Amino acid sequence: MAAIQGAFRVVFRTSGAAKAFVNTAGNVPIVLTSGASRAFFATTANFPVVYTSPTKSAFFVTTSNAPIVKTSGTAVVFVVTPDPNIPRELVLRIGTLEFDTNQTTVDVPDDTGEYNATTNPGGYTPEADSTNPYRPKRSQVNLWTVYRIWNVYGNDTQTPVSQAQQNDDPYTYTLTFPTEVVNNEDVVIRGIYQLILIASPIGEDYADYYGNTNLADIAAQLPDWYETSVGVMVDDIVTNCLNRKRYEFLQGVMCGICDGDYLLFYSDYVGMLAAMEVQDWPTAIDLYNKLKTKCSEIDSSCGC
Repeated sequence: MAAIQGAFRVVFRTSGAAKAFVNTAGNVPIVLTSGASRAFFATTANFPVVYTSPTKSAFFVTTSNAPIVKTSGTAVVFVVTPDPNIPRELVLRIGTLEFDTNQTTVDVPDDTGEYNATTNPGGYTPEADSTNPYRPKRSQVNLWTVYRIWNVYGNDTQTPVSQAQQNDDPYTYTLTFPTEVVNNEDVVIRGIYQLILIASPIGEDYADYYGNTNLADIAAQLPDWYETSVGVMVDDIVTNCLNRKRYEFLQGVMCGICDGDYLLFYSDYVGMLAAMEVQDWPTAIDLYNKLKTKCSEIDSSCGC
């Protein structure tokens, strides 16, 4: 047995074999245990390849980063690896959110509409048109509403029990906010919510994804899924504090004796909204926590 050691690679030969490495950048060990013929025309995959019996393999084009283990004689050809960046011409839109008076529920409507090259280039393919694999019709997808609470569960997707409205057109999902027990009372979990609208292929069953904390990531990555989202603050205490401080500030402006605490407070609120719009969740959480602190500290005596 001869051992040949080169830069970044070790090749062991334990029996007669014919090999041709035309172009490979694979930084991996290759172990040959029987006669085989191989040709690596172009591969950048960084993974182990283990052969335990005679095989014929040709890797013409592949960027797959995964192990391949062969335990019986096979012939394998990777001619073209699918492009993971297939175009998505459908652009989902969430309509105007409507909260109930106690901020315990929110209506999440689909406002995507049908495709029009001029006025709505991101809409669904019209039902009367031919099927477009990159722009489904409304009847070719299920719509699901899920969410994240960034200051509580981080990136984990929270999945409601059911999605009975998934085929409704027009679609509106009424999300009931989750609750927690505070001082022996059930209250809505307060925080920074990301409301997520998902369009899944019509054959997918929501029951298979219920409880999956990666569901939003799945929808963002798979080529035939679509998703969009919007951020909102759900906190009745901070909302009431903001409204009260705004009223007191305006009262003070009329008589010229109000200080600038409210302006600083409101700038943090606007900054939080801007952070949610660009989905900078850590910044949104930091500003939200500052608002909660200011609501507990700012004196409410501003006025005439």
